[in-house]
Amino acid sequence: MVNYLTIAFIVAAIILYVAVYLTNPKNVKVAIDSTLYQLFHPSEGFAYLILAAFFISGMLVLILPKEMIASWIGAGSGLKGILIGTAVGAVTPGGPFLTFPILVGFYRAGAAVGPIFAFLTSWSLIGVMRIFAWELPFLGVNLTLVRILVSLALPIFVGVVGQWLYDALGYS
Repeated sequence: MVNYLTIAFIVAAIILYVAVYLTNPKNVKVAIDSTLYQLFHPSEGFAYLILAAFFISGMLVLILPKEMIASWIGAGSGLKGILIGTAVGAVTPGGPFLTFPILVGFYRAGAAVGPIFAFLTSWSLIGVMRIFAWELPFLGVNLTLVRILVSLALPIFVGVVGQWLYDALGYS
């Protein structure tokens, strides 16, 4: 299947680089140098993290028994799977470069979409590392606690409704 979004990003990058080249060719070298720095700098580069995440994703399919994935977060896991997805999402550190390849590994190993939706929602709303590193120091205990309490139901709701809608649309 053709990934039109990827093609669109590639075309947009080419257009931007051509436009910059036509206005000031020296800036193209600056942009390329910046890109390479962001990708491959030994202490700040994203390429290493992305590669590691994809290798982890590929191994998850092999090292996690499909029976375990199915029983914990598979199609028959129901609310238990959604609660597990919510809990694991809340404690998963890292950004999207790490999280999404790992979720792909879970999905390929047999995880249902409800637990995956719950994981993503929980990871976005209740990331424990983000709470301790940013929210508590800046917003304080009271505001953070109330926000977390309000947010706790959302991953479960998204997991249940997302699984139902996914099934109702016949995607499963």
